[in-house]
Amino acid sequence: MFRRLATAALVLLLAAPSLFAQGSDTNLPRQGGSRGPLQGVGGTITAISGQTFTVKTFRGTVATINTSENTRFFRQERQPAKFTDFKLGDAIFAAGDEKDGVWSARMVRLQPDMAALRQELGKRFIVGQVRKIDGTKLTILRPDGEAQIIEVDENTSFRNERRESITLADIKVGDHVFGRGELKNGVFIPRVLNTGEFGRMRSGPPLDH
Repeated sequence: MFRRLATAALVLLLAAPSLFAQGSDTNLPRQGGSRGPLQGVGGTITAISGQTFTVKTFRGTVATINTSENTRFFRQERQPAKFTDFKLGDAIFAAGDEKDGVWSARMVRLQPDMAALRQELGKRFIVGQVRKIDGTKLTILRPDGEAQIIEVDENTSFRNERRESITLADIKVGDHVFGRGELKNGVFIPRVLNTGEFGRMRSGPPLDH
């Protein structure tokens, strides 16, 4: 269960700021059948009225999301859903068109609990860009803007985006990294540290040995 959540979290966090704030969802059909990026908004449902959601966005603002018979709804992992499957407190992402803070949604999908996932970032998994390397300690700039010092040990394995084994010496400042691990004496120790952009891993990254 946590493995699925961690995988989803890495995808979501690397999509920042689209899910911490506003962003875009790609390849959704526009009017007339053309395809292209649509803007979107993410947040927590605070009210439901008729076919409309009111959400508190991840920026702390309020947005109105209107749906219609043409809106597509999805659970996590792109499973089809319907409007009545969504409830107060759910974290959602809606893609569509916006005017004066009101969104006309072409698509609404359920997201994992972002607050809970943020709490696990840096404790159960790490993702971000390497900003400094000092021996076995690496300073990671996370997608939420926090800089965190992690430390590798003799049990940490390293892999590149082709899933080939590498060493700590192959990791450079500026590289993007991600992986699972745990806190030891208040310091995050990755079990596996992967380099590369998470979203480019064609079959999903190895989060474990």
